[in-house]
Amino acid sequence: MTARAQRRMLNEVKKNPRVSARDLKKSLAHANISVDESTIRKTLNKNGVHGRTPRRKPLLSRKNIAARLKFAKEHLDVPQHY
Repeated sequence: MTARAQRRMLNEVKKNPRVSARDLKKSLAHANISVDESTIRKTLNKNGVHGRTPRRKPLLSRKNIAARLKFAKEHLDVPQHY
């Protein structure tokens, strides 16, 4: 795999961290670069991008939103160094 192909692949992963090796293979094939999926995974691992998906944050519930708003209103007049 050329350095140019590696840079292209890393840029795509930075744009979308959830992209799979299969999808990367397809996008590289559009650029006339034929690479196996295992080579893609090895290259990403060498560059510090491992096969872990980012954790999804839970949405705020109405109860949590109300509690945060109440806390903020109570602490409006508290000095900054508090």
